[in-house]
Amino acid sequence: MTMRPIVDAHLHLSPQVSVSASVAAKALENDLAASNVERAIVLHLLAQPWSVEEFAEAISSTTRLSGFINIDPFKSDAQHQLREGVEKLGFIGLKLHPRLQKFDLDDPAAHRLVGYAGEMGIPVLVDAFPDGDWLMMGFDPLAFARLAKDCPQTRIIIGHFGGHHCLDFMMLSKRLPNVWFDLSYSLLYYEGSAVTANLLYCCRSMKYQRIFYGSDYPDRDISTTVRRSLGIFEAHGVVGAELDRLMTGNAMEFFGWPTST
Repeated sequence: MTMRPIVDAHLHLSPQVSVSASVAAKALENDLAASNVERAIVLHLLAQPWSVEEFAEAISSTTRLSGFINIDPFKSDAQHQLREGVEKLGFIGLKLHPRLQKFDLDDPAAHRLVGYAGEMGIPVLVDAFPDGDWLMMGFDPLAFARLAKDCPQTRIIIGHFGGHHCLDFMMLSKRLPNVWFDLSYSLLYYEGSAVTANLLYCCRSMKYQRIFYGSDYPDRDISTTVRRSLGIFEAHGVVGAELDRLMTGNAMEFFGWPTST
């Protein structure tokens, strides 16, 4: 299968690879190169063992990695942290993880920070994988819709396409022009279930627009995820221009990166 180099819109550094962020970033860069992944969005997490400065320095020495900064929206200086992260450390977006950070997406503090990101012109990626913990916390696709409606200037990426709630998210996206999705983790997690067919139906219904490929490395191996994802797409007849949009074109356009020939 001949195709342009891939964009992976959702992955992380791995502390299991090395306690050094720089070593972990270089190892990830090598893995990406071996799997025809030209560009990737690597998501900083407060739960990981590196300072934001160490993380930023590590990815700045690579050619394929661009970073989103993870911030606690309840910190009094959250907006200042975001501006410093973008202007001084080189991050290109904001990452929020309500499940791990244990906050209510409807909280005004979260809306203020997401709105501020929109004023700065940077996108926000919000985790939306409905595991058992988050379901018990009250996971609700409408909370993401309320966030998008309250912050219309902000381009919001729904991580993992909302898992098995993908149909709800897809329907909401038809009324929310500032919402995008990534397919990371969910496409393979639900393999063999009806959810996989639903995810592919969502892609088709959205005409393969506003959707990005992602691996969620290190939870998913880079090369295995590329191979298995391409296999799923091929089995469902997603080839040619549609496949190119999911694997490369949509992300290149979204982030304003030059396209490969």
